[in-house]
Amino acid sequence: LMLLAGIFFLALQLVLAEECAKYKVTNCEECIKSGPGCAWCKKQNFTKAGEPDSVRCDTVAKLSERGCTSTDVINPQSVAIPKKNKPFGKSDTTVTQLRPQHVEVELRPEQPQTIKVDFKLAEGYPIDLYYLMDLSFSMKDDLSNLRKLGTKILDELNRITESARIGFGAFVDKTVLPFVNTHPEKLKNPCPDTNSPCQSPFGYRHVLSLTGDRELFKAKVTTEEISGNLDAPEGGLDAMMQAAVCGDKIGWRNVTRLLLLATDDGFHFAGDGKLAAILTPNDGECHLTNNKYTKSTEFDYPSVAQLAQKLEENNIQPIFAVTKKMVPTYQALSKLIPKSAVGELSDDSSNVVQLIKEAYNNLRSQVILEHKNLPNDITITYDSACDGNQKKSQREPKGRCDNVQIGQQISFNVTITATKCFDSPQTVEIRPLGFTESLKVTVSTRCKCECDEPGRKDDCSGNGTIVCGICSCTKGFLGKNCECKAEEKTTQDLESACRRDNSSAICSNAGECICGACSCHGSDIQGKQIYGTYCECDNMNCELNNGRLCGGNGKCDCG
Repeated sequence: LMLLAGIFFLALQLVLAEECAKYKVTNCEECIKSGPGCAWCKKQNFTKAGEPDSVRCDTVAKLSERGCTSTDVINPQSVAIPKKNKPFGKSDTTVTQLRPQHVEVELRPEQPQTIKVDFKLAEGYPIDLYYLMDLSFSMKDDLSNLRKLGTKILDELNRITESARIGFGAFVDKTVLPFVNTHPEKLKNPCPDTNSPCQSPFGYRHVLSLTGDRELFKAKVTTEEISGNLDAPEGGLDAMMQAAVCGDKIGWRNVTRLLLLATDDGFHFAGDGKLAAILTPNDGECHLTNNKYTKSTEFDYPSVAQLAQKLEENNIQPIFAVTKKMVPTYQALSKLIPKSAVGELSDDSSNVVQLIKEAYNNLRSQVILEHKNLPNDITITYDSACDGNQKKSQREPKGRCDNVQIGQQISFNVTITATKCFDSPQTVEIRPLGFTESLKVTVSTRCKCECDEPGRKDDCSGNGTIVCGICSCTKGFLGKNCECKAEEKTTQDLESACRRDNSSAICSNAGECICGACSCHGSDIQGKQIYGTYCECDNMNCELNNGRLCGGNGKCDCG
């Protein structure tokens, strides 16, 4: 079915390219804007006496039939010009996985242009992992194990890449009822076991910026203590939002960015803040002061769509490390957040190292090509050419290849179409989701006619210049050859005076409109005369009787 749809689309494009549905065309630019199948003939004296300039606008084939040579045909085509195309591989401190990096595209409206985009997954691409942990009381064993496993996480990342860094943050929930017990004693020690070390509840706290120092990570995690709250869902989305938008404080590099959320429970989302009379929607901005989320009790939780947008904008791929009972919940969440993964966390988080490795490999092997900042007058579709047994997709809103291996090169045909002309160039960003590289596409439209005819003094009755085969009159003159003085009239006014009504042709197609009056053509037929205000009459269009006009007993006058 997809193949048939592709064939139908191609056939439709071919049909449109062979047709010219011109409408009220008076010059070259109007012709070019009429459709991708229209071309303009700039040849001087191409039109016959009485013919409108619109006959210059037609398909290339029909113009050729009328004697317009290829050198006189104006027919701009869409074109793509690569401006930056670095080869795959490492150079200095950068790794190139996407080619090209910058393309300029000049589009004829409704005439698509295809760009071939290649991607090659590099080995050892740098990784930043920010570990975001739920510190509610039920995660007590998990925190204990993280203290032991912290260095192993960084060691495992360093086996995957030459440059890995790890950071740490923690969350509980908004410190207001009904999420947290606000009794003064409970705010000091919210844990059920009052004999255990327990810290006051908080919304989100950034503990350690991304670092390659494994011992510093271990030391920072060791100083953390468990906390507590009242209800089951936690403030994980609040914490993820701040970790995503506070890039400078977290220390994200321009590399693969992984945000791991470790929890054993669900999450609050937009609207839940009303339970605590928090009505102001989350603004998606950074509000970290002294590494604490200071607007936790002022802004509602973010919506899933809002969080997904911010994660995508900042090239962050989330990994949800959750206990078995929460896997279905976070799998449903993952479907709403592109390039995210869910891993089942053991009850004490002892398998977190293996979970991170598997989740990273799954995310890395999935390549999704998409665009950002698409103007209203431009459309983009993707054809994905993946190796192996994957079906080739066509005309999709995104490009996608799964199970991509290190060193494997895949390709996407990106088809860009402008629906109409626009004055200034537009910029579109195309990038593989979750990767920091992108393709910059600068789009402009080809709606101007480039006609460089040599001029002569007697062109256009000496009152204008030839532009693309037709006269462009100086101010104060009108007419096909600029032979008429304007006297506050337009060319349309003069042509209207040469029509019997709005539906009839100028001078009945039998004469030429000169300054608002019809000058009738002569006839190749001996004795035939064409006359009348609109050249609507002749002396031979009467019935014959015995082979003679008017039976030979009269004179034919206008039929």
